[in-house]
Amino acid sequence: MVYPIILTSPPVIPPLPPEQWQGLTVTWTGADGSVWDLTDRSSGVVLSRAGVEGLHFPRMTKFASKARAIPGRRLRGYRVEERDVFWPIFIWAESTEQFIALSTAFFDSIDPIIPGTWTVKAGAEPARSLRLTGTFEDAHAYAHDPAKDGWEQYGVTLEASDPFWMGETIRRGPWSAPDPQPFFGESGFGPPFYISAAANFDTASIPNPGDVERWGVWRAEGELSSVVLGVGDEVITVPFTTSEGDVLVIDTDPRNPSATLNGADVTPLLGLQDYAPVPPGASVPLRVEAAGPGQIMFDLTPGYFRAF
Repeated sequence: MVYPIILTSPPVIPPLPPEQWQGLTVTWTGADGSVWDLTDRSSGVVLSRAGVEGLHFPRMTKFASKARAIPGRRLRGYRVEERDVFWPIFIWAESTEQFIALSTAFFDSIDPIIPGTWTVKAGAEPARSLRLTGTFEDAHAYAHDPAKDGWEQYGVTLEASDPFWMGETIRRGPWSAPDPQPFFGESGFGPPFYISAAANFDTASIPNPGDVERWGVWRAEGELSSVVLGVGDEVITVPFTTSEGDVLVIDTDPRNPSATLNGADVTPLLGLQDYAPVPPGASVPLRVEAAGPGQIMFDLTPGYFRAF
């Protein structure tokens, strides 16, 4: 009797899920607003500990000059390049439908233009975040049918246009003028007459605990006039008044200096202004002057070379 021989491929045995991270909490807030805990093995999407890139120092180009009669070289400065990020991602599920839904949802959270946020918290230290977009440069070769087997390992490449890990935002303010007081007291003598609030709201200082100089964001709310805002020796003069309910935001970052009033672009109205950074490891005085019942605040987000 001749017995038929049936040749089949051996079953693809999935590797063990990556080991649990110890001491680090790693989350991804996608461009679509979805939130993924990449250290939670029960979620089905985990960032492997082996092979992650982007947590350490960014790439730098250092500038230097040399002289014939002087040994060595003189360092002139450096430029930090965009940060390259690599994620070894492991995705698994109990069924074909679950795997397809889970992998689709995760990869839909990565966009080539709109950044998502990678957040890392080490122990009891404050969290630091990095804004990432997908590079979509690397092809992926499937060695088996992931939908049938319910698992796959991916290499995901991303980049950070701003290469610095961002710490928690430091806010100074809000500052506001004191309430006006009746000139004649509470006696009621004479017509209503009030003393205007002083133009100088307050003075304070802002620290920068990060590794690099950073530029802050001013926010003015409500009815204000004669607004002067200063960081160190540089001041911004706002050449218009704001009304009750208005929100004026001035971002002094030189990569994209801008001003919006209730969300509308008013950058041209400010004209040419000098914006000053806050140096790393320093504390710089702030100057806040205005008249009116509104309030003003200043935000600074420190930048770091590393995630922890």
